Amino acid sequence: MTSSPRRVRGMIMRTFVGALVSSFAVFTIMVVFFGFTLEDDIFELQVSEAADKFLAGNPSPLADNGTLAGLDMTYYVGLEAMPAWLRAEVDPSYRNRPFEVFGKEHGHFHALVRTMADGRNLYVFFNARPFVQSTPQIKGFLVVIGGMAGLGLLLSLFFLNRMSRKVSGPLEGMAALLANGESLAGRVDLPPEAPRELHALAQAIEERDRRIQTLLERERQFNRDASHELRTPLAVAYGAAEVLEEKQKPSAALTRLKGAIKDMQQLTEGILWLGRDPGGAHSCDIGAVCADTIKAYRHLVGTRDVVVKVEGDEGALMPVPEAVAHVMVGNVLRNALSYTDRGSVTVFFGKDMVEVVDTGVGFGGAEPSRQGFGVGLTLVERLCSHFGIAFDVAARDEGGTRAVLTWRNGV
Repeated sequence: MTSSPRRVRGMIMRTFVGALVSSFAVFTIMVVFFGFTLEDDIFELQVSEAADKFLAGNPSPLADNGTLAGLDMTYYVGLEAMPAWLRAEVDPSYRNRPFEVFGKEHGHFHALVRTMADGRNLYVFFNARPFVQSTPQIKGFLVVIGGMAGLGLLLSLFFLNRMSRKVSGPLEGMAALLANGESLAGRVDLPPEAPRELHALAQAIEERDRRIQTLLERERQFNRDASHELRTPLAVAYGAAEVLEEKQKPSAALTRLKGAIKDMQQLTEGILWLGRDPGGAHSCDIGAVCADTIKAYRHLVGTRDVVVKVEGDEGALMPVPEAVAHVMVGNVLRNALSYTDRGSVTVFFGKDMVEVVDTGVGFGGAEPSRQGFGVGLTLVERLCSHFGIAFDVAARDEGGTRAVLTWRNGV
């Protein structure tokens, strides 16, 4: 499943909001971590100083447990002097280092172990739970920073929305101008506050449009010149053929000559339409075109046992000029007649389609000695694409080929 394209404004907003939320989250985590770490360092420093002072006055204490002056601290000489629940929480391998004990309902203790001169271990415990202030302070801090983040987000979104409009608005305007297919000369009007890059883009698009318009005008001029240069000699040749036909007895060669010249006229007209706007084209009677095309190409059957038929709805129209319809149907029919050795070639036409079905070798099934299957189909495809006609050609399961031209009814 392909995701739909995203708008520039939405991408900017989502990216900024994501970056802002991520930044606040990282900052909050750092502050919380710093708060807890600082508080732990302070408690450990208090315990260390209290132990140093106690040992300075009592290098070898006689009592195996007691309390220290100042904060509520308790000391024990050796593990045996501790209560059972506390002794279970202390690692006997600790030497001259701070550590913590989480005593559940007994409290949260910051502790220190020191090895005295006589080899015994002095354990000092400070219940920090009554003095912990970081948790409520951090909760309050989170409320404050959350409010600040919300306010900052609203303000940022307000200004970001204004900024993104300056970018996306002109882009959408240029896209609309480009979509209608008309020249952009003098039509791209960006506001002065638009980013410099958009002005550069608009200038580049206008320059590219000028070059394209120049090339199109050259092509139109060439089509006008070619139309005149090709039509005139073909018309002269066709007229000469008619004069010969009037002065001489009818012959197959002369009939073929007139047919070939007529084909050239229609082919020339069809090709020239590739350089014109198809919007100004008129529809044609597709039934008459099919009948004329069959008459023009029936000679391709020769002595083969092939029946050529035409069926359809009278009055059906195809939304292309008559010359273009002759080229489309003619190329498809010529291929069908050329590669059908026996059987039939049937042309069906209706209000929105033309179908040519044959019983020949099948599309793509010609022998190497008869290569050339599909000559003219490339031109048919180009004309169909130019006039919005769908074209499909394929081999049939039962043998032969089926080629279909379809268009939307009412085009």
